[in-house]
Amino acid sequence: MELSRLIEGIELEPIEGSDADYAVRVCDLTEDSRTAMPGSLFIARAGTKDEGAKYIDQAVAAGAVAVVTDNRDAKAPEGHHPAILYTPDACGIGAKLAERFYGHPSDQLAIAGVTGTNGKTTIAHLTQQIVKSAHINHKRVKCGLIGTVQIDDGRECSAAPMTTPPAIELSRTLSTMVEHGCSACAMEVSSHALSQKRTYALSIDAAGFTNLSGDHLDYHKTIESYTKAKASFFEHLYPGSLALINIDDPAGQVMIDACRQGVDIQRCSLSDPDAEWSLEIQSRSLDGMMLKIRTPIGDLESSIPFFGDYNASNTLISMGLSSRLLSKIGMTDQQILEHWSHALPQLKLPSGRLERVHTSSDDLRVFVDFAHSDDSIRNCLSGVRAVLPDGAKLWCVFGCGGDRDRTKRPRMGQAACNSADRVVLTSDNPRSEKPSRIVDDVLAGLDQSQRDRVEVQVDRAQAIRFAIEHAQAGDVIIIAGKGHEPEQIIADQSGRLVHHEFDDRVLAREALDERKARSEVNA
Repeated sequence: MELSRLIEGIELEPIEGSDADYAVRVCDLTEDSRTAMPGSLFIARAGTKDEGAKYIDQAVAAGAVAVVTDNRDAKAPEGHHPAILYTPDACGIGAKLAERFYGHPSDQLAIAGVTGTNGKTTIAHLTQQIVKSAHINHKRVKCGLIGTVQIDDGRECSAAPMTTPPAIELSRTLSTMVEHGCSACAMEVSSHALSQKRTYALSIDAAGFTNLSGDHLDYHKTIESYTKAKASFFEHLYPGSLALINIDDPAGQVMIDACRQGVDIQRCSLSDPDAEWSLEIQSRSLDGMMLKIRTPIGDLESSIPFFGDYNASNTLISMGLSSRLLSKIGMTDQQILEHWSHALPQLKLPSGRLERVHTSSDDLRVFVDFAHSDDSIRNCLSGVRAVLPDGAKLWCVFGCGGDRDRTKRPRMGQAACNSADRVVLTSDNPRSEKPSRIVDDVLAGLDQSQRDRVEVQVDRAQAIRFAIEHAQAGDVIIIAGKGHEPEQIIADQSGRLVHHEFDDRVLAREALDERKARSEVNA
C-alpha cells in the first residue's frame, strides 16, 4: 500500500525528512525493529521499559521507509530519508494503521470481545463453540478465536503467547480469519491490551464484562487505573453494538456508565430476575448443572456439563454474545433459541479450566484450574464446595507467580484457607523471585488457626504428590494457578529465566497412578 494512502486522514505530523517519498510502497508494519525489512513502516512507541525511538536507526538501516513515533525529537540516521511522522498517541494511531493496512478485517467479521478479571477465557471459548456449532443455509459457521490458551484462525490453532495480541498482529490475525472463510470471531480483551489501545480501531459488535477484582496492580498501580482500563473498552463501542454487563459485580455500573449514547446496554445477572439475561440453577452436581434461562429472545431450560455459579454466569454471557454474532450473520431469534437447546449440553470448558484429571477408576477427584487471583480461587472453590460429596474434604494446591502483583498474595492465601479444608502452598512460576519469599508473602495474610491447615511444599511437583498421597478416598483436590500452561518459569543461578517442561495435569495423573498402584499392592 502506498504510504500516502495508508496515512491519509490520520492525525500524523511530519517532523523529519521533508524530501521523503510519500509515494513509496509500504509492505509491512512492525513495532519491533529487529523484524523491520525493506518497505516496513516502523511504529516507534514508548513502552513500559523502553523507548521505541531508540531503535529507529536500526529499523531504517534494515529498510524501513517510514516511522511513526511519539517522540517529537526523533531523527533519521544520517544518509537516510524515511518519512518520520509524529503523534502523541502512537498506540492508537498504530492500531488505526494496522486496520487500514490489512483491509479493515474487523468490519468483515462479527466480533465479540469479553473483558474482566476472571472468566474471559471460558466465555470466549464457549461463545466460539456455540457459534461454530451453528448452521446457516445448511453450512456450518466458521468462527475464529483469540485468547489466553490459543488462537484459532479458521484453519489451524496455535498456542497464544499472550491474552490479546498487539494491534498489528491482531489485525493481521483477523485478516487471516477472513481469508479462511470465518464470518465471526470471539476474543478475550485484557486490561494490558486496553491500556495499550490494541483493540482501539476494531469494530466490536458485542462486548461482555465479567467482573473486576484486584489483579495486575504491578502494571496498573491502582485499582482505579485498572477499572478505567476495563471501562475504556465500552467507551469505544459504536452505536448499535451490544454491551452485555454482569451487574452482579459492583463494577458493572462503571461499565454501563462508560457506554456512549446509542450502545445497546443489556444486563446479565444470576440474582436479579429483571435483568435482560438471567437464570436459575435448578440442580447441580460434579457432573454439571440444570439451568432455567431467561433471555430477551425467549426462555429455555438446559443442562450444561460443568458446575459452579461463576460458570453459570460465564454461560449466560456467552449466550448473549453468541446471540448478537449469530443474528448479525443471518440467524433468526427462533433459530438461535433452537440452536442453544442443542449446543449448551455439548459445551466444553477450555483447557485448564476445572479440567478433570481423574477417571472413574480413581478414588479421588482431581481438577486443574487456572485460578490465579483471590477472587478466582474463591469462586472456583465455592463452586466445588456446593457439589462436594458428603464426608469429602476439599483440598487446594496453589502458589503465586513471581515478578507479578504482590498485593494479591495475602488475599489469595485468605481465599484458599477460607474455602478449602486443606491447603498445600507451593510455587507457581517463581520467575526471578525466590520461591520462599513468595510463600512468606502468602503466609503473612494468615492467622495461626489458618496456618495450621496449610502444608508448605515449595516444590510444585512434590506439592501435587503430597495432596494426592494424603487425601482420603472421596476427597476433591483443586490444583490452581497454572491451568493449561505446559511449563514452569524459574531463574537459574545466573538469574536468567528458564522455561522448564511442567504440566500440572501430567504430574497429577502420574501421582494418581502411583496412588492406585499402592492401593493395589496393599489390597
